[in-house]
Formats: sequence, structure tokens, C-alpha cells
Amino acid sequence: MRKLLLILSIIYAPFAIAQQTNFAKYLGNKSAKVFIPVKRISLNNSTSLAKTNIDLSSIAKQHLLDNTKELQVENCELKLTNTYQSLVGTHYQFIQTYIGSEIYQSNIKIAINNQAEIINIINDLVDLRNKNLPTNAIQNNEFWAFDGNKLTACKKNILGNKEQLFTLDNQLIYENIKSLNKGKTDTNVLVKIFNPDPLTTARSEYVAPYLNYNKLDTPSLNNERKDLLLSLKMDSAGNYLAENKYVLIKDIFAPNVAPFSTKYKDSLIVTRNTDIFKQEMALYHIKHFQEYIQSLGFTNIQNQLWVDALGDFGEGSRFEFSDLDPYLILGIGGIPDAEDADVIVHEYGHATAFYIAPNTVDGEERIGIDEGNSDILAVIYSRKLSDYNWRKVFNWDGNQTWNGRNTFNSKNYVDDFVLERYGLSVIWSGAVTDFAEQIGLDTTVTLLLTAMASMQSNMKIPEFAKLFIQADSLLYNKYHYATIKNSFFNRKFIPSVSIDEVFDASLIKIINSQGFASSNEPLNIQVPSNENYQVTVYNLQGKQVLEFNNQQNSTSINSELLSAGMYIINIAGGNKNFNIKIAKY
Repeated sequence: MRKLLLILSIIYAPFAIAQQTNFAKYLGNKSAKVFIPVKRISLNNSTSLAKTNIDLSSIAKQHLLDNTKELQVENCELKLTNTYQSLVGTHYQFIQTYIGSEIYQSNIKIAINNQAEIINIINDLVDLRNKNLPTNAIQNNEFWAFDGNKLTACKKNILGNKEQLFTLDNQLIYENIKSLNKGKTDTNVLVKIFNPDPLTTARSEYVAPYLNYNKLDTPSLNNERKDLLLSLKMDSAGNYLAENKYVLIKDIFAPNVAPFSTKYKDSLIVTRNTDIFKQEMALYHIKHFQEYIQSLGFTNIQNQLWVDALGDFGEGSRFEFSDLDPYLILGIGGIPDAEDADVIVHEYGHATAFYIAPNTVDGEERIGIDEGNSDILAVIYSRKLSDYNWRKVFNWDGNQTWNGRNTFNSKNYVDDFVLERYGLSVIWSGAVTDFAEQIGLDTTVTLLLTAMASMQSNMKIPEFAKLFIQADSLLYNKYHYATIKNSFFNRKFIPSVSIDEVFDASLIKIINSQGFASSNEPLNIQVPSNENYQVTVYNLQGKQVLEFNNQQNSTSINSELLSAGMYIINIAGGNKNFNIKIAKY
């Protein structure tokens, strides 16, 4: 039998090698073609898409199917694989399919501006015209590979940073190194961790069966782990490292637990009792929080931070910034701190503030502001995942040995003042979280991080409250002013709620609101003012969508500039403000 197999392998080996050479040669010589229209090509008769979020992917797909020669083949289709918004427009990437299955490395990309006009097309499709093609469908986990002459049904294997293609009878036909450099690269691995903590996802108080049980594995706690993709560095030898773009796990203090390093596998799934679990929690939640604040426009706070996820026998979690390289320590006493995303984000909040306004944390009250800010970031991070008990800080960690903190309180700065950082922190965090959902979670974080840039040593809460209000004025033209100021007045940060002078509403004329709402007719605003004024339009999430500066007596707003929805129009001149609500059907 062995002799027969040897003979067969000798007979078929040249064919396998030739087939592998054909694929390597064809795929190695593929070249994407860029098409830039000389004249504008519109995908839509309307040119009023600049202020909307219309998804043009289906229209773009149809245009490509109708106008691309490589796609003029029976059973060829396109599948959307990625959408990216840049400063110039939206970029849609498609992969070519044949009889419903993807064709390896056969892609086409189209960019469309805000007026629904084609910017460019980058074509990297395979040309199946006049080829003898298969007529059978293949399995869901299989795909087609093209060598310039024919399609072959294939399957894929990933080994470290190497991608391998095999025929269905296990002949290797192509290898591809999925790395852009010789050193480390980021790759995703499946993990099961708490998101954000077991009590939040179980929607339970700290009662059986959701108790710590001396850090042991229990079915109830392990069942609260969620399947997530964790981005890790991988070295050229195919080893996963406890590191990504924003976190470097290090063994800084006892207990001495080395960062994990393991050969490639499909997943790094471990139970909550393991050291790797705690390192995975820190790696995931810091990266996820960092990507969240980047989505708000804060893209310059990206330093990689050292983190010891098991760095204190007690509960001494902290952010240290006195050394050349700042680092974050998470304790393992009581309920391990790294098992609660609130703790991780809270401590990383200190790091974020440090990067925004370094060397300004002096004075007990100033430290209290920092503690409050970190609590705010932690609970908002949790609120974006679940509404359960979201205003409690440290839902999981704040049990057994201590009670955590709570932003849901009625304390104020005068009657409950005590010169102690944590006592002051809950007054500040309570005031902000009182209105966070009302003005929007993203808006609240945007205002907080903006105000942080002006923080100074020995700052008092009332002064920081002024910076918060100023941030709203600069970013949103005081759109949330009344809500914020009422909360700060109730907490006694400010002595009174002054009412800004407003335009006399009886003198402002809003003309044709019905035609604007239902018939695409313009809205006309007439303001009898001796000074120039500004008109700003916001959606109900507080995002500015239109702005008209240096208006004098009349402002016309084209209905086509807005998509359907409700909007707030703010009219401002000097210290005068007036808001009206309008609808667009």
C-alpha cells in the first residue's frame, strides 16, 4: 500500500507543483486598475446628499454590475465587504462572487462623494469572460481561486501570519504571508471575557449564584463571558503577544505574573479564574475605549500604556505617571479589579486626562475632579453596553470588600462639602451623569474631554464647571446650556441660573414651515435685528448639520439640505439666543 501511494505521489507531484506555480504566477502578477472619471458621473439625480446619511452601496453595486466588463458573466455578482467614510466621500469595497461563492483576491472599490458622484473606481477583478467555468455550486466555507485560465474550488488555512490555499483534495496551491513588516503585527483572536462585568450582563445584584467565591470558576460567572474579538500583536514566528497598539502588558510589581505568549490558535478562550483572562480584559477594554473616543474626534491620545493586570496583592489599582513611562496597576485583592471594565476604564481615564493635560493634578479638590471624570467615563462606557444599574461605579468589583461608588446621588457642593477627593468626586460625577442621557452620552464625553484640555493644578469644581459650560458654547453654540446649567445650579457649583437675553419671539417670523416639512420648499427666517446674527441647525443628537454666518435680516434654508427628521434651529446674535423646533418629512 505504501509503495502504491509513493508511486501515485511521484506521478501526481509534477501536476501539483505546476498548479501551485500557476496560481502563484497569476496572483503575483495581478494589478489593480484605477479609473478617474474625466466628467462627473452621478449615481443619483439629486445633488442634495451632502447633509444626509443615505447608503448608496446598492446603487454603487448596480452601477459596477452594469458597467464593468469583468462582471458581464452569467452567475457573477458582487458582495459588499467594507465601507469607509473619508474626508472626500464614501468608499465601498466589493468582492466578486461566482454562483454565490467568493473569488479569492477579486475585488473592486468605488468612491462616491457627498453629491452621489463617482470619484474613482479601483478594479482588481478577475476576468472570467470566455472561460470554461464550473456549473456547480460549492459549500459555504469554500471559495473559488482563479489561475488565469480556470476556477478551482478551494479551502483556506491560516497558520500564524501565513495564509494557505488548498484544493478540496488537500493539494497546496498557494501561500500568502499576511504581514506588512518583519516584526509585530496586529491580528484578531476570539476570546470570552466579561463585557463589561458579570452582574451587568446578568442584570443581577451581588447575590448567589453571582458571587466571587474566592475567585473560583463557577458556571454562572463563566456563562457571563461574551464572545469578542481581541486585537493582539503577533510576531514573525506566529506567537500571540500580550500587546496591542494601546496596551503593553508587563510584570511590574508582585505578584509576578508574566505576560502571556502563545503559539497561534483559533482562540484564546480561558475561564475567569486564569491570569490570562485578566490580561485579556485589560487589553480589550482599553483598546475598545480608545477606539470609542477616537470615534468622537479625539485621535491624538493614542500612547501605548504599560499595564500590569495582576500588579497588587490588594486592591491598589492605580495610574502612575511620575516615571518616564506611565503605567497602570490592577489589584487582585477581593474581587480582582481586572474583571470589571469599570475599573479598567476608570484607571485609563486618569491616563487619558494625563495625556490631555499632563502635570496638572495637584490639590485634593483637583484630584477629586479627576476621580469624578474617570467615574463618568467608566459609567458612560458601561451605559453604552447596558442600561442596567449603569450609574453605579464598579458594579462587580464594588462588592464583598467595599461598596464602590454611585453617581446617582443628591449631594451638593455646599451642604456636603468635605475636602476629600472621593467625597467631592461623587458630587461632580453625579451632576454630569444627571444629564448625560438627556444631552447624549457621546456629547457628554465630547464636552468632558474638551474641558479637560484647560484643566490646571489646584482647580476647584466650580471653575471646572465653567470650562464644561464653555465647551458647550464653543462646540454646540450653547445648545445644551440650560440643561447643564440647571444641573450645576442644583449641585450648588454656581450661585444662580441666569437667563440669557433672548430675541423677542414675537418679532421673529418663521415662514413656510409646512412647505419646508412636506414639499421640499425653503424655510424663511426673518429677524428684525440691528446686528448680524448666526443661524445654526442641529439634529436631536446635538450634532450641528448646517450653519449660516453673518446674517442680517433674512435667512433661507433649502429643504433639500436636510434629511427627514426633527431639528433645532438656533438664532444667535451677541448674547441673544432663540431656539425653534422644525420637522422635515
